Amino acid sequence: MNAMCADEILVDMIGGLLATHCTPERIAAAEGSMDSSLWALLDKNGLAAVGVPESHGGSGGSLHDYAAIVFALGEHAAPVPLGDTMLAGRIAANAGIILPGGPLALAIARPERTTVRVPWGGIGGHIVTVSEAGVGMVAADEVPVTNRGINYPAEPWIDVDTSWVVGTATTGTPVLRQSFAEAALLRALLIAGALQRTVDLSAQYAMEREQFGKPIGKFQALQHYLAEMAGEAAAARAAADTAIDIAAVDASVDDGERTAAAAKAYAGRAVATVTRLAHQIHGAIGYTDEHRLQYSTRRLWAWRDEFGSESEWASMLGRSVAVNGGAALWSTITRWPAAL
Repeated sequence: MNAMCADEILVDMIGGLLATHCTPERIAAAEGSMDSSLWALLDKNGLAAVGVPESHGGSGGSLHDYAAIVFALGEHAAPVPLGDTMLAGRIAANAGIILPGGPLALAIARPERTTVRVPWGGIGGHIVTVSEAGVGMVAADEVPVTNRGINYPAEPWIDVDTSWVVGTATTGTPVLRQSFAEAALLRALLIAGALQRTVDLSAQYAMEREQFGKPIGKFQALQHYLAEMAGEAAAARAAADTAIDIAAVDASVDDGERTAAAAKAYAGRAVATVTRLAHQIHGAIGYTDEHRLQYSTRRLWAWRDEFGSESEWASMLGRSVAVNGGAALWSTITRWPAAL
């Protein structure tokens, strides 16, 4: 639903920019860092601050605009931290913090963890911090890093000690829960975009690759593969869209958390199915540097674990449904989410 609710001019612009600039050569060249030229172009067009009020240094725009951009970033395997920057900017602005400009990373300190993994934390700019103490912001070069590395698609990350992540706004635990759910939804949207691209690449390859005198896509077994992949990608997109719709009507923290949990849990499950079948269709060529498929599937394998795995979010969702007891199970499921 978010693509239909988003500004059509914005959707066309971001799709065109990413299709032009996210070539396999540029994606590969950016590994270990980011594509600075692409970042500068997106920032120049005001896309880095979509969803943030103009009064706080943003570009304005709705949650559905934000969601459409994030989906496109995943679809094109964009090697820039645009999604993380937009979300971190929204969280900071909601806490009354004026945005400094430049890329932003997000450090969310969960009380049960001793360290915080910060995706895109090693590229400079600023880091928005969220903890039980509230929300804060710090320059990236002032962060006491305990470890650093890259994920599967070579997007840089850093680890910091949980005790360092402190806030300056008195927002407390509700914003911590909400921010972590929003970060999970960000990854679910990225995954949905990458899943769609993976399906499209697989369908294209199945019609181009011939065996026994006809395209392999004409074989019934592969047609079943493609249908299953398309269904998983569509369901992941629908779950993420529903969570955005819930967030857009200012639903409760509980409803927002549960819809984000459903979106991230389903997205993670879909990753396993879609990537397995995509690489079966492509064979060995799908793993090579010469083929574009691996730029999507490597991101899918990384994003499914960032800001909570599917098992973690599925457990949270199960506990939220089970808390009212077995007698209330049916009524709880059929009434939820109440905000729609």
